[in-house]
This record gives sequence, structure tokens and C-alpha cells, in this order.
Amino acid sequence: MKQYILIICGCLLSTSIFAQSGLGLKGNALRNANYSVYVIDADNGHVIYETPQVSLVPASVMKVVTTAAALEILGADFKFNTQIGITGTINSETGILEGNLVLRGGCDPSFYSEHFQDHYKGTFEAWAAALSKAGIKSIPGNCIVDLSQIEGQSIPGGWVWEDIGNYYGAGVSAFTYSDNYYKIRFTSPTEPGKQVIIDGTEPVIDSLKLINKVVSSTVNHDLAFIYGAPGSFSQLVEGTIPKGRTDFIVKATIPDPPKIAVNEFVKILKYYNITFSGRIIVANLLPTKEFKMLAEKSSPPLRDLIVPLNHESINLFAEHLLREIGRARKKSSSLDSSLVALNDFWREKNVFLNGFYATDGSGLSRSNGICPRTLAEVIRYMHLSPNRDVFFNSLPLAGQTGTLTSSFKGTKLENNLRAKTGSMTRVKSMTGIFTNQTGKKVIFAVITNNFDGTQSSVSHIIEDFLSEIYSLDPATSKKTGVN
Repeated sequence: MKQYILIICGCLLSTSIFAQSGLGLKGNALRNANYSVYVIDADNGHVIYETPQVSLVPASVMKVVTTAAALEILGADFKFNTQIGITGTINSETGILEGNLVLRGGCDPSFYSEHFQDHYKGTFEAWAAALSKAGIKSIPGNCIVDLSQIEGQSIPGGWVWEDIGNYYGAGVSAFTYSDNYYKIRFTSPTEPGKQVIIDGTEPVIDSLKLINKVVSSTVNHDLAFIYGAPGSFSQLVEGTIPKGRTDFIVKATIPDPPKIAVNEFVKILKYYNITFSGRIIVANLLPTKEFKMLAEKSSPPLRDLIVPLNHESINLFAEHLLREIGRARKKSSSLDSSLVALNDFWREKNVFLNGFYATDGSGLSRSNGICPRTLAEVIRYMHLSPNRDVFFNSLPLAGQTGTLTSSFKGTKLENNLRAKTGSMTRVKSMTGIFTNQTGKKVIFAVITNNFDGTQSSVSHIIEDFLSEIYSLDPATSKKTGVN
């Protein structure tokens, strides 16, 4: 009995350490909010601090779950491949292709991406040169874009109407091109509240109809939003842009990325004296023996792709990786199969999955739910993985890179903490790893939902909390401090 009493007293004393120190998220912005926290020792997994685990909307920290699984399943050296070839025969006398030109989408999310411009520079030219070398001078047949490598819908469930017309809401495609967005160029009057002018788009998109309801504003940032169903060439643009601006750019989702890509490629063909007079046909075609590949382009390796993905929080890249997880594990790139594959992988690794409800791979869906403990255990799994350095190098570095460039400035966590952040309306989250004052690696995950105030105010609350955790000695924090 005496020993039992001592144990109880010890537990109460340990809990009181946290109560006395006031350790936890503190701030008026959270008075009506839901939030949950989990902090562990990276080496032994012991809990340093936790609140009750609540399944919350994670926003972009969901990308940690996806990119970690992709690295483990596909490998750091995995590459996507896009092919160009022909069906039929080439008339050796006339140079006429008596068949079709075929572009086979390889689900490469980075094809002609702004994040890998040097890698893809000259790709279309190299393809045109390959056609010319094969003796092709004229293509009266069709250009068929094979999209069979992506199954099912391009937009995950739970993505809202306000997102899917804008660049960050672009859906997946077996032939993704130039991040699947285009640029709208505006000129705005010097007076606020006046109609702005659309100067054009880049690239030029045939049949595109823009309904312009954008006005000038004294607010000095982009508040213009594009509304349009996937594949629709009629899009509504409304909201505001700063007054008195010229060549102001807003990014919108491309209605049909494969067709835009082919149109750009056809322009290159002219410089190689190859004429194309057929139609562009986008279809889900299964591989045929008749197809003869003439050239292909590989993506950068996965180790490189996940750097801009996590640094800049690119939803499009994450969704493509999710589909590859499905293909590798379930032999299906459908969204449902890919989500099952993601769940199965982490379940096999004994990661805590209570309250884990994944509806996409990027976190853009508000239907996602996850507990911070899940995020922390995924991070710890990667801390012990041979892919550790590749994974953690993809996460922004506090005060230095990506979404953490302006965070933790002047603190002990600057140039120390690596983390993925997440934010959307009334959601702020962060998960990552840092070295504390005793030299111990500490893993953390914080999710807040439905807070009052600004994103910035909650960011400061999280930063202050992590600074307190930095000063703790895990050796003296063996008992969980549950709020």
C-alpha cells in the first residue's frame, strides 16, 4: 500500500511540474479553439508532453504522412517517365507519318514545372528532333495523349469550390504540364473599387472564357479568386487586386493541361519543319504493341521532388505521390485504392492511426482528420529510417527556408528546427523535429482548429510553446503533462 501511495504521489508531483510551469499553448486566440499536441523524445519515443489526442483538420502537415510513405515505398531514386512515340509507319519517300503521334503521360507532377525549369528545358525540342531523325516531316493523323496511368477522378473529395479553380487546387493528370496552372495578367485603375482589365493569359488558351468581376482595392495583396469546374473553359474571376498595378499576375487552374502541352509542342515542331494537321485527342488508352517509343523524359528523382513539395507546400505534387503509392501497393492509381494503400502502410509500421481519416494526400481537404500523435510517430519512423536525411532535408528550416523563412527568428530554434507547416481558414498546424538545449532530438506535432484572431497570432503561440519545450530536459519529464 505504501508503495502504491508513493507511485500516486510521484505521478501527481510530475503532473504538477507542468501545471506550475504553465507549459502549454497559451493565448486568447485559442480560448474557443480545438487543439491537440504531442511531443516525444526522438530516440526512445518517450512522451515529453501531450494533451488529449483529438482528431483535427491538419491542413498541409498531411503532406508529411504522404511524402514519408512515398519515400519508403517508392524509394528516394524513383523517377516518373513521360514518353513520345508513334503508331503506324513512316513513308520513307514523303516523310508522312501514316499513323498517329502518341504522348504517354507518366504521371510526372514536375513536367515543365516552374520548380524544375532547367531540368525540362529543351525537352520539347529534343522530342521534335527525335521525330525529325525518324524521318517524319508531316503528321496528318492525330496526336493522342494517353492518360491511362491515372484512374478515377482528378479532384479529391472534400476540396471546396473556392479552391479548385485556383493554382493550388489543380487536380492530378497523367499528363500534368507546367504545374497545371496558367497566368492571368491584370491592369488595375489608380482608384479603388473600379473594374480591372484583363490583358491576357500565359499561355494563350483557345476557347477560354473569363468572366471578369475583379475590382481594384487599397489592400496591397492578391484577393482575386477563380471559380470553375475541372475541365471547364468558362471561369469566373472575382475579388480584388491592388490598385494602380500593371502586369499583376493571378494564377488559375488550366482547364485541360494535356491539350495545352500539345499546343506548345506543335509550335516547336514548326521549327523542325514538321507539320501537324490532325486533331488532339485526350483519352484513356491501354498500352498497345503497335506503339513505338521515339523518346522519353524522366523526372528528377523523388529525393529532389519532395524538396519544393514540402518547402512550398505543393498540393499537386503530393496528390501525384499519393496515386503512385496506390499503384505500387494496390496496382491501382485510383484515389480510393491509394488512400487504402496509405493507411495500410502506416498500420503495418505500427503507427498510431486512431482518428486518422485521410481523403487526400496534400491536406487541402477539410474532410481530413488526424491526431498529432500520428504525425509525431510518422516523424519518428523517418528519424529511424535510412531515408532520414532525404526526408528531413525536404522540410523547411526555421528562419531560413520555405514556409518557415520568417519564423523563429532570433530564437534558439532558428536554423535548428525543421518542420512542415499547415494553414487554411481557422486551421494552423506544425510538425517536425529540433535539438533541445541538452542536445536531445525532440519531435513535436501541434494542430489548432477554429481559433480566433489571425494565422500570425497562432503561429506565435506555437513558436512560444516550442521555445519552452526547447528548454525542458526530457530526462526530468517522464510523466505526461495532460491538460
